[in-house]
Amino acid sequence: MKIANEPIMWKELMEGTEVKGLTKNCFFAPLDSAKAPSAEFEGTLTLAGTHMGMSKAFHTNNEDGKDITFFPDVSLEFFTVDHKYLVPVTLDVIPNGTLEGTKSYWDIIVQPGRVWSDAQDNGWNRASFPFSLVNRLEGETHIGIAMFLYKEKKVSYVRFQIVAQTGSFDVSGYFNSWGIAKATYKPGGIENLEKHKKSYRLHLESRFPTAPLHALKQQVGEHHLAAFNGATDEAEEKHVLQTGLLYEGVLYLSPCHFAGGPFPYCNEIRYGVWSVTKTAMMNVAMLRLAEKYGRDLLGQRIADYINIPDSQEDWHDVTYLDMANMASGRGATADDPTCYLCDYHRWYLAASKNKKVVESLDYPRVWEPGTKYNYRDQDAFLLGVALEKYLQSKEGEDATLDQMLQDEVYEPIGIYYKPVNHTIEENQSAGHPRMDFGYYATLDELAKIALLYEKHGNWNGNQILHRELVDSILPKQDPPTLALPKEAKNEFGPKYYAMNWHVEPYRTSEGHEFYLPNMKGYGGNIVTLMPGQVVGLRMANAAAFSDTDTFDSTVPQARVGDQLVSFSRYK
Repeated sequence: MKIANEPIMWKELMEGTEVKGLTKNCFFAPLDSAKAPSAEFEGTLTLAGTHMGMSKAFHTNNEDGKDITFFPDVSLEFFTVDHKYLVPVTLDVIPNGTLEGTKSYWDIIVQPGRVWSDAQDNGWNRASFPFSLVNRLEGETHIGIAMFLYKEKKVSYVRFQIVAQTGSFDVSGYFNSWGIAKATYKPGGIENLEKHKKSYRLHLESRFPTAPLHALKQQVGEHHLAAFNGATDEAEEKHVLQTGLLYEGVLYLSPCHFAGGPFPYCNEIRYGVWSVTKTAMMNVAMLRLAEKYGRDLLGQRIADYINIPDSQEDWHDVTYLDMANMASGRGATADDPTCYLCDYHRWYLAASKNKKVVESLDYPRVWEPGTKYNYRDQDAFLLGVALEKYLQSKEGEDATLDQMLQDEVYEPIGIYYKPVNHTIEENQSAGHPRMDFGYYATLDELAKIALLYEKHGNWNGNQILHRELVDSILPKQDPPTLALPKEAKNEFGPKYYAMNWHVEPYRTSEGHEFYLPNMKGYGGNIVTLMPGQVVGLRMANAAAFSDTDTFDSTVPQARVGDQLVSFSRYK
């Protein structure tokens, strides 16, 4: 695909000139010669829906008849900070495509961008922001960038393009897209503006310092660093979006080279991490509850907290630990119980919490609970519902996992935004947070969550997560005592699963064995905990992989971490 290499001119944005393909991403961001804007932007930017140019042909074939090629008509509230940053009022998922009566398939997330002025813009100011098209039933992000002009109470058309994505599911295949949308601007009207500005400044202050990943080349060796992303050939290399390594408090990052070249907002990208959510949200919530109310939670029966139909009484001996270990005893079908996607879509497409609970319960019991690892999103969803019910039994019906995580875990460790999919309710209520998949995280935020575990669940003297349970997961010479074995192996031996953590063996060059816990998500998203408070991260969009694929392994990350801190010192 040919990428335009010319700046986007004032006249094109003012007249809404038709876009015929991608432009280099650098032209959507301020150049070094840019100056501060002459005016702030504070108010609501409303975009009219529009058809997108697409890099491949798509057909509208989903059950609701929603158009995959149509950019959503949405209203976005922004304000500026320090005459530099364009900040959205909400970084949560903004529903559109999953609402009734809309044309587009897509919901949207917007992220902070920039404002500036250029001499050739005839007194107008420029603004740009990264965004992602998402769908609340799914877990991927289609990563894009947009730009417009503003002056007083006026805005130009909004130019946009989609240049990367994490692993797709219902919308099969990968695409790039582009277009231009009519827009209007309504100044003012933002409630709690100073509070929003304070949160954003805290967000900036709390981020890890960053450095290029290649700065570690001398310390770890060129061979190890080249293999860090886990790709074993050119085809796998193309599926790697970005990698990172947290070492001595610095987040070392690879460039994010997408269609259109280097992306100017790498630090702001919210990746759809799929099942990394099960660890970064689900296990975090469970271990926070265990710290508040005791680890006895793990042995509680979920049937004491969620309604189980009389016809399904064989759920009554299933515990929270069984669910967290993917050991409910349920299988996909009686004929093929370990098939991940068999008889899957009736649960996947169920939109509301209650419908999803009904479908989650309605699978055959094949094994005794707690005896067999069998990975199922349905069990993870049920566990999230049961955890919230447990919280409400302690703190009242108004208590939510959303608020507990934000107030008691994420903000104390410096995470001020938490976009995640929720169930879709007919009454347009907020719905239940999807802890099976649906978290949209930055690499900085995933590194903070990982570091919270590396610090034994303690942050600045505040014990946030249950220390004993955290320590049972951390890297050690034996598998976690609560883990169940998988059928998969890597080059060093069998893998395990423990409380929504994947656990993989690694052997140092001195022959010392460690079991490294990792968060893992569809498409090849991996976050690995290593000795010495080292954390490896990779975001990818592989179409499919198995638990035995080398691309799915944490070993390449571990080999780099081992060069930095020598794991054998921690045996």
